Amino acid sequence: MCTDINRIAELAKEDPNQQFFSIAHLITGEKMYAAFRNLRKDASAGSDGVTYEQYEANAEENIRQLHQRLKEGKYQVQPLRRVYIPKEDGKQRPISIPALEDKLVQKVVVDLLNAIYEQDFLGCSYGFRPGRGQHQALDEVRRVICTRPTGWTLEIDIRSYFDKIVREILVEMIEKRVSDGSVLRLIEKWIKVGVIEEGRLLVSETGTGQGQPISPLLANIFLHYSAPG
Repeated sequence: MCTDINRIAELAKEDPNQQFFSIAHLITGEKMYAAFRNLRKDASAGSDGVTYEQYEANAEENIRQLHQRLKEGKYQVQPLRRVYIPKEDGKQRPISIPALEDKLVQKVVVDLLNAIYEQDFLGCSYGFRPGRGQHQALDEVRRVICTRPTGWTLEIDIRSYFDKIVREILVEMIEKRVSDGSVLRLIEKWIKVGVIEEGRLLVSETGTGQGQPISPLLANIFLHYSAPG
């Protein structure tokens, strides 16, 4: 498995225009089981109400059945559960919690797509990337300020960015690299799934639910291809 993903990374790095037509077979039960073991045991349940402890009681069989549904095209995405967390400015940030099985499949797909898109993303991009974060970004800011003439700095925030991503354009961007219909259908299911809030199912026309494992990567893809130049 690691060899296959490493080979995908090599091909993506060698040819920025390489499209990947057949990668869905790398979404395996073994990888989903590993993803399950890496989940937070105390994480909140999604709309299905299934906790880590409940799923763990029969994890191997649950994941075997999940993988079988994926292969047969019978996998169904569960609606997200909407919760709110406080922001520093006193407002509330909406978070969308996916069902446990949706988390598993998404985490495997994220690892797979990272092998491709980590070859494309710019070196100055630090958000939601493997091995990168705010500390590395601050180190780079310090390095630039200390080694180059700097007259000013600019801080910009994209308001409600996850909610405003245009889905049709996002899918077109993904298709520049990924042409596997099975993977594209999974992504479309995840970005179009509704949210349950106060017992009601809400469906929007834009965005990708912040709180899904797949959403940060999709947000980075949209930002990468939207950036000028």
